[in-house]
Amino acid sequence: MYISNRIGLLSWIATCLYFLIEPFFILTSTAPYNYLHHAMSDLGVTTCGKFTYEIAPYEICSPNHFWMNILFIINGLTFCVGVLYISQHLEKTKFNKMATLFILLIGISTIVSGLIPADVNLFGHSILVWIGMLTVFPGLFIFSRNLKAARKWTYFCLLSLILIALLISLVFLFPLPSGLLQRLFYLVLFIWGTVSTYKLIK
Repeated sequence: MYISNRIGLLSWIATCLYFLIEPFFILTSTAPYNYLHHAMSDLGVTTCGKFTYEIAPYEICSPNHFWMNILFIINGLTFCVGVLYISQHLEKTKFNKMATLFILLIGISTIVSGLIPADVNLFGHSILVWIGMLTVFPGLFIFSRNLKAARKWTYFCLLSLILIALLISLVFLFPLPSGLLQRLFYLVLFIWGTVSTYKLIK
């Protein structure tokens, strides 16, 4: 399936729109919500109260959780379309196909997170997220070696993601802003895809 330049760019712009839409769900939360410390998934939790899922001892109540989970699903779909567009600029080798799948897992995991909220099944909600956050590194590394137009940019984003991931791994030891770090991880990925697409089109 061929994805045109227009569809490729629009898919990444739509993916980035997540961060313009998310504040609506934060503002409509009836429980105190701090984007610096609370997980993005909390906005999709379908029940109200404390310990709505195993690692959430704080109060959660997101009245518009249904639409938040729809947003997760749409966001995952547009991300996948964007990644597939960029992959069209790679040679059709096994390594490049594997790298594409590694990065696609981020989008697939976002779709699954929307289909399975954290309070419904935390393991099902998060397992692909953690796998995708690991596989995206070798995926981007392979992309960076083969995307001549976006090579340096992809390397930069890869190093940024590694740094953010290291900080996320320290959340349980130090009082770091876990919600902000999670958002930065996705933001870097979304901007990587948008800028890379622009460079490829140019």
